[in-house]
Amino acid sequence: MSFHLPPSGGRLSARAPAGQDSLSAQLRALQRRLDSLERVVAQLRASQEDTAEVVDELAALRAAAQAAVAERDEAGPAAEAPQTSRTRNLQMLNPEISVSGDFVGNFTAPQGESNNVSATPREFEFSFQSALDPYTRTKIFVTREQDFEIAGFPEEEGEGEEHGGFEIEEGYMYWVGLPGRLGAKIGKFRQEIGLYNRWHTHALLEVERPLAAVTFLGEDGLIQTGAAITLPSLTLGPTTQTATFEVALGDNEALFENGSEMSYLGRMQSFWDLGASSYLQFGATGVYGQNDDEFLTSRLVAVDFSYRWTPPGRALYRGFQLKSEWYFVEKDFELTESTGNGGYVQANFRASRQWILGVRGDYLNGFGSDPKIFQLAPSISWWQSEWVRLRLQYNFLKPQGEAGNHTVLFQAVWAVGPHKHETY
Repeated sequence: MSFHLPPSGGRLSARAPAGQDSLSAQLRALQRRLDSLERVVAQLRASQEDTAEVVDELAALRAAAQAAVAERDEAGPAAEAPQTSRTRNLQMLNPEISVSGDFVGNFTAPQGESNNVSATPREFEFSFQSALDPYTRTKIFVTREQDFEIAGFPEEEGEGEEHGGFEIEEGYMYWVGLPGRLGAKIGKFRQEIGLYNRWHTHALLEVERPLAAVTFLGEDGLIQTGAAITLPSLTLGPTTQTATFEVALGDNEALFENGSEMSYLGRMQSFWDLGASSYLQFGATGVYGQNDDEFLTSRLVAVDFSYRWTPPGRALYRGFQLKSEWYFVEKDFELTESTGNGGYVQANFRASRQWILGVRGDYLNGFGSDPKIFQLAPSISWWQSEWVRLRLQYNFLKPQGEAGNHTVLFQAVWAVGPHKHETY
C-alpha cells in the first residue's frame, strides 16, 4: 500500500490488498474527505478568505491517513497476501486407504460321509498406497485371515483357526521412470510366476486358487521378501517381450519348507497384439532355491497362456478370457526325489455389465504319494456394484479311484476406498 500526500492540493492514493476490506473502506472515506477539503481550501484561497480552520482539519485527516498506513505496515507481509488453506497439500501426503472383506460359505456332500456346512469370514484386508516422490511408489497390504478348507482336497491343518492377528501380506516400494525404462521393487511381494500369483485372493475369478497352485506354492501363493528388476520391454512388430528377475529369501513353506536360503526366479513374457479387440500372451517362469536345514533343493518350471477378446468400447459389457497354467515341480530331500505336475484351464464370459459366467478345470498329480485329482468348477458372478460382488460356484472334485465330492460355495466380497478389488 502506498500514499502520496502533497503539501497543498493533490490526491491521496491507496491500494488495499485482498482481504483488507476494513482498512480499504477507511482509506476510501479519508480520501473522499481529503478531496472535499482540498477543494474548499482552493476556493477560499482564490477568494482570499481565511483558510486556517479548514487547513487544520485537512492536517488532521492527513495524520489519520498516516496512522492507518503505519497500522498496515506493522501487520507485516503476511497481512498483504491472501490467506490460503493448506488442507489439500496435507491430503496429498496421506496414503490412499482401502479396506476389503471376503466372506465364503460352503456346503459339501462327499459320498459315503456326513455333509459338511461352514461359513467363514475368510479375509479382511487393509490397503495403503502412496506416491512417495515423483520416482517412487509404495504398496502395503495388512490382512487378517481365517483358514478356509473345502472337504476333500487340499488337506490343511488348523481348519477354521485364525492366523496370528494381523499380518503383512505385502509391503514393498517400487520405482518408476528409471533410466533405460527399467522397473525395480524391494520388500515383501507376490512374485511374478504365472497368471494369478500376483492377484489377491478376494480378486480371483473363482472362490479359491487352482489345486496345483495351492499344492506347489501354498494356500496364499508365492509371497517372499527380496528384490526384483524388470528389463525394458522389447517390441518386435505386433509382439512385446518382457523379462523379470527376482531374488528373495526362500521361506515359502510349500516350496522351500520355511527355509532361510536365497531363491531365484526368472520370467519371460511375450505379448501378441491381434488387433483392436483381442490379444495373446505366453509366459514361462523358472524358480530355484534350497533349504540347507532340510537338505532340500527345489526346482519349479511354469508355463502359461492367455487369450482375451473384448469388443472396442464395450469392455464393461462383453468379453471373453481363456487362460491356462501348468507347473512342473521337483524337490530333492537328500537322496530322495519327489516330482509333481498339474495345472488348470479356465474360461470366463462377460454376458453383461453385472453378470460373468466362468468355468475352470483342474488337474493335479502330487509328489508321487497322492492320487491324481480332477476338479471341475463352474461359477456365476454378479457385480451388484463396483463395491459389492456376489458369486455362486459348484465344485466337483474327484481323486482317481475314489468317490467324488460335491461342493456348493457362496462368496461375498465388498470393498471401500479408491482400490476396490486389488489384483496387483
